[in-house]
Amino acid sequence: METGSLKQSCTFRVGPLVNLSKLLIKLGCEPDAIIGRAGFSQEDFKDTERRLPYVPCSRLLADCVTATNCDQFGLLLGQMAGPSYLGVAGFLASTAATVGEALQALADNLDLHDEGGTVALQVEDDYCRLSFSIHQPGVSAIAQIHDLSVVIMCEIMRALCGGEWNASQVHLVRKKPRHLAPHIRYFRTAVLFDAEFCGIVFPSHNLELKPPSADKLLHHHLEQEANRLHQVQHQQIMEMLPAILHRCLLLDQCTVRDIAAELGIHERTLHRRLKSAGTTFRRELDSVRESLSIQLLEVSGLPIYDIAMSLGYADSSGFVRAFHRWTGFTPASWRKQHKRK
Repeated sequence: METGSLKQSCTFRVGPLVNLSKLLIKLGCEPDAIIGRAGFSQEDFKDTERRLPYVPCSRLLADCVTATNCDQFGLLLGQMAGPSYLGVAGFLASTAATVGEALQALADNLDLHDEGGTVALQVEDDYCRLSFSIHQPGVSAIAQIHDLSVVIMCEIMRALCGGEWNASQVHLVRKKPRHLAPHIRYFRTAVLFDAEFCGIVFPSHNLELKPPSADKLLHHHLEQEANRLHQVQHQQIMEMLPAILHRCLLLDQCTVRDIAAELGIHERTLHRRLKSAGTTFRRELDSVRESLSIQLLEVSGLPIYDIAMSLGYADSSGFVRAFHRWTGFTPASWRKQHKRK
């Protein structure tokens, strides 16, 4: 039996990397050589809508830092981007009625732009936090991706609240860079390095502000487009999920985290997509367990306990209760009636 991984390769829209060649030239490097060594061409980065694999592109960013000897490469690249570089997610943020709705739209739809990262909005009484995390394993240049992402957060907030807007604090998980001036000059506020999260903190009353670009009709149209794109993703997930669940059960690796990792998405994203498809992780797992248990009861002589263990149950009683719920029979009575001669 083949035991290789089914893990999917996360992708992202070129978006903010469309200016990669321009920045390399500005820093005195030849783009063709650097981009070519990573297995790409400059053509790959000309269309903001093009999707590229997450991990190889992260290695390219690491190569760019080495070639330019610029530890602020992600910071500079982010300043050459803006909300529109995030595609539908960015446009939804730009056209929302309030800053709060804009940031929630960004968090809910970033996966349309970036399958390897997640944005979360946490609101407290006085302050709120907008954070970004990478859930794709094996990523290089994490510091650069964090810098780029937080710069784009600030660009979005300045587009929504005005160019003079500043965060109360900027948190970066990365180590303090050799030269602090570029970070301080751009963020214009306290920058905390070696932080516990990557993101920005700002007053909660900012969420009530009304952006100058708010457009109710356009926002509604973009919501419909986002729903359509998510539906495509849902269909892909539902087509792939049964085979992945079967395989992960056999490998005894069938938690939500395991399955999300196999699909190359965040756990929250998996739950959200299944909800949109009218189902839940538990329901889909039970469906696969039911199918496998019926096969094993029908064609094998395995004891009930062994079947329960193979399906990921802690004991046979849990399996017996579940099987009765699915079929109206106990496993033993079902086997007695249906066992093949």
